[in-house]
Amino acid sequence: MSENWELVVNRQVLICFSIGKYVDEILFDVVPMEASHLLLGRPWQYDRDVVHNGVTNNFSFVHKGQKVSLTPLSPNEVVRIK
Repeated sequence: MSENWELVVNRQVLICFSIGKYVDEILFDVVPMEASHLLLGRPWQYDRDVVHNGVTNNFSFVHKGQKVSLTPLSPNEVVRIK
């Protein structure tokens, strides 16, 4: 949100999702915005002890005893999704 703007969060939702073999559930705050993606931000990163490599834009962490590595899609993969 914005530093000059205050927003009261009065609703939350538990969402189950998967990215490849990684399956998880996260409690999200509900706020008015225009977005159609899951926004995995700082709370998720800290709760899961995620390491972000800024050069490769890779996120890695251990989930249920297994190492997970989330990498960005290649341009060809993005085109196939559409």
